[in-house]
Amino acid sequence: MRTEFISLFAELNAMELENLTRETKETIAADVHVDNKKTVFTAANLWSIHNRRRERTSRRYM
Repeated sequence: MRTEFISLFAELNAMELENLTRETKETIAADVHVDNKKTVFTAANLWSIHNRRRERTSRRYM
């Protein structure tokens, strides 16, 4: 049985720990325009899904 302890993480000194835990101030980019790519699910989409399903089942019994 091993009695040695091998640390998986590197030892951090006080300065490195301070650098890692320092709070960063973030700004919000208000002038950036992001396009919303999310499509809207409509009744036409539902009809299309229903129609494709009906075609698939009718071909199965031919």
